[in-house]
Amino acid sequence: MNRATPWVVALLISVLANGAMLGLTLHNVSDGPRFDGGPGHSPPVGVRGDGFSVRGFLGALPPDEREAAADQLRAGRDDVIARLREVRDAQQAVEAALRQEPFDAEAVRAAMQDLREARGDMEREIELAIIEIIADLPPEDRMRALEAGMRGDRGRRGPPRHHRPGDGPPRDGPPRDGRPHDGPPPRDN
Repeated sequence: MNRATPWVVALLISVLANGAMLGLTLHNVSDGPRFDGGPGHSPPVGVRGDGFSVRGFLGALPPDEREAAADQLRAGRDDVIARLREVRDAQQAVEAALRQEPFDAEAVRAAMQDLREARGDMEREIELAIIEIIADLPPEDRMRALEAGMRGDRGRRGPPRHHRPGDGPPRDGPPRDGRPHDGPPPRDN
């Protein structure tokens, strides 16, 4: 092992950690706008701060508003996709700057600034679309839709997979359908 090996290993670990953090951030950011009031702000009960679910938001809108809102979001989809591409390209530029030899800290800082700006542009695009949809809603419908979006409901149907009857490993005891267990299961002949 030569003198450079520990530094190469440290650089690889750093690049991987930065890539993981950027990936997690991008995942959270790309889920939609955040409704964060800043320090001291507490979200409504039941609201997690892990992104905005457009599907949950749309599902909570009054039925007569839901289709128009979905059409409006579909109309702006190309703009959001373009912003997502900009974020992806900026992230790739950060990764390239981190790998570049000789290392140029100023280039990395500039690439990270570009990434922050691209993420901000994408968030603004989504936020503006949501604001346009909720602008004319009655207050109770607006709050119900926003809270559903902030809860992070990703459109799942029913309980989580590990809680559904029939999922998971077999267990001892009565059958899951509630019938009494009176011996071994019948044999198929």
